[in-house]
Amino acid sequence: MIITRYLAAHIYKGTILVLLTLVSLSLFFTFIRELDDVGNGQYGLIQLLQFLFYKLPNVMVEFMPLAALIGAMLSLGNLASNSEIIALQASGMSLKKLLYAIGITIFSIALVTFLVAEYIVPTSETHAKNLRASSLASNVSLQARQGIWIKDEQNIIYIQQLFPNGSARHVEIYHLDEEGQLLQTTYAKQALAVNNGWQLIQVKHTEFSPSKTQVVNHDRLLYQGKVTDDLLNSLAVTTQQMSVSDLTTYIQFLRENELNAKAELLSFWRKIYSPLTIMVMGLLAVPFILGSQRQSNTGTRLVIGIMLGLTYVVMDRLLIQLGEQLELKPMINALVPTLVFMTLMVWLILQKTNFHKV
Repeated sequence: MIITRYLAAHIYKGTILVLLTLVSLSLFFTFIRELDDVGNGQYGLIQLLQFLFYKLPNVMVEFMPLAALIGAMLSLGNLASNSEIIALQASGMSLKKLLYAIGITIFSIALVTFLVAEYIVPTSETHAKNLRASSLASNVSLQARQGIWIKDEQNIIYIQQLFPNGSARHVEIYHLDEEGQLLQTTYAKQALAVNNGWQLIQVKHTEFSPSKTQVVNHDRLLYQGKVTDDLLNSLAVTTQQMSVSDLTTYIQFLRENELNAKAELLSFWRKIYSPLTIMVMGLLAVPFILGSQRQSNTGTRLVIGIMLGLTYVVMDRLLIQLGEQLELKPMINALVPTLVFMTLMVWLILQKTNFHKV
C-alpha cells in the first residue's frame, strides 16, 4: 500500500502538471479567438472570462487521455532514472504488482474524469453557450436555472431540453400582443426542426379571451417563427459534451421519430469506453520505464509521449471513419482504437521483459 501510494503521488503530480499545461494552452487560444467578439452586444471581457471558466471542465476531459500518458511517462520515467523502479523490483515487487499499482492509480483518474464528464461538463457547457449567446444576441435570456428562454418577435419561447440537431423536448410558447398581454399558449412534448420552423408534436394549444379559455389538442402543429438554425446550434451542446443519460434520451428521441441515430450511438459508446481509453493511455507509459528506456532523459520521454498522443488522435479518427465505411456497429467501432493501443501496450511490455516469468 505504501509503494502504491508513493507511485500514485508521483503519477497524480505529473498528470496534473501536464493537464494544467495543455488546458492553459487550449484556453489561451480560445481567449484569442473570442477577442474578435468582445464589444459586440453585451459580450465584454468579464463575460469572456466567465465563458472560459465554464469551458474549463470540458477541456480537462478532452485532454485527460493525453495528460495521463505524458504525465505517467514523465513521472515514472523520473523514478526509473533515479533507479527507484529498480529498487522496487529488487525489493520483491514484480512487474504484475507494478502494473497493478499503476493501473489502480490510472483507474482513479479515469473514474474522476468520467464523473466530471457525466455530471459537470453538460451543465458547464450549457452555461457557456447560453452566456455567450445571451451576451451576443438580445433575444436570448438566462433567467431560468434550467432550460432556455428565447424572444421571437411577439412570442416568448421556453425550451426545457434542446438537442444538437435543433429539435427539442418540452417546448412552451407564449403568444403576446403588442401591449404584452398574453393571448395564447402552446405546449409541445416534442419539436422537430424543419426548414421553415418547428414541427410541434403532441400539442396543447390554449387561447385566452375575456369571456372564456379554450383548449385545443393537436397531434402535430407547425410553428413558423424567426428562430434561426444558427441560434439554436449556438445554444445546443454537442453529443460529445452530453451526459450518458442525456445521450440515451436523445437516441430514444431520434428513434421515436424514425431518425438516424448512428452518430449519436457512436458518441454514446465512446463515452462509455472513455475510462478504458484513459487507462490504456496511462499504462502505455510502462514499457518506456523498463529495460534500456530507463536511461532516457525527460526530453526524450516528452517527445515520445507527444508523438504517441498525436498518433492516437490520428488513428482514432481514421479507424472510426474506416469503421463507419465498413458499417461496423457503433458499440464495436467505438472500441477499435482503444483495442489497437491496448494491443500495442501489451506487445511493448512483452518486448521489454520476460513477462511470462514474472
